[in-house]
Amino acid sequence: MTKTMVAVAQIGADLGQVADNVRRVCDTIRKAASEGVQFVVFPETILNGYMFDTAEAVQQTALELDGPELGTVIDTCRAAGLVAVVGLIEDAGSTVYNTAALIGPDGLIGTYRKQHIPYLGADRFITPGPAGAPAVFDTPIGRVGLAICYDIRFPESARCLALAGADIIAQPSVWPDTVDIIANHMVRVRAAENHVYLVVVSRGDVEAGIQFRGNSQIIDPRGNVLGLAEKGDALVTAEIDLAFSAEKRIVVQPGEYEVSLFEDRRPESYTGITSPA
Repeated sequence: MTKTMVAVAQIGADLGQVADNVRRVCDTIRKAASEGVQFVVFPETILNGYMFDTAEAVQQTALELDGPELGTVIDTCRAAGLVAVVGLIEDAGSTVYNTAALIGPDGLIGTYRKQHIPYLGADRFITPGPAGAPAVFDTPIGRVGLAICYDIRFPESARCLALAGADIIAQPSVWPDTVDIIANHMVRVRAAENHVYLVVVSRGDVEAGIQFRGNSQIIDPRGNVLGLAEKGDALVTAEIDLAFSAEKRIVVQPGEYEVSLFEDRRPESYTGITSPA
């Protein structure tokens, strides 16, 4: 059985009010479970807020992965019996990261620290995540790859996750209202070019005078939108079939028009590429 009910949890956050944000996330997890959801994705830094204007404020709100705040979310996922991706500002001692936590019924499965950092909000005071193997993890609902917001502008990010066997890419985000080309085009291209499901979640509220776009989406491996939220808070669901994502061969007419997105790659032709001067 490969059918899975997934959801985008497009909810807002109160800047720096961690306890309130944790409560809102946990309430949404319980609501999702009551609707039969098996996998739910929340926005970037949802436990902390995003539009901080000083490094000190970011440090003060940062959370340890083994702290009680994330522990409460983990306990809620355990009780609800589902898998969730939750964004937070992580306190890693002397370093602060923008982190996505992948949580299952048995606890914390894995984390990803945002590697591509824009000059915006909390990210101005964040350390990029270290390079390493793609953040792809086995979960009760399939292999989940993690990326965060601005990563979508770098095709290599999604491609590496897909090559590492991700059935679904979960992408917590906080899109300003100005990112039309990302919200309406890039996310759908990333899903189609890698033949994976993409679950991308932004916020649709206002924080520190910044209107977030919303447009959270569940996108299938052909780039079709299965579920879409607009502005405001929303829990949008869709049923996906992971067997569809796993099959990288596209057959339009058998024996006449077929393509294989991974087998047709020519990695030997992609070497020697350098950054522009």
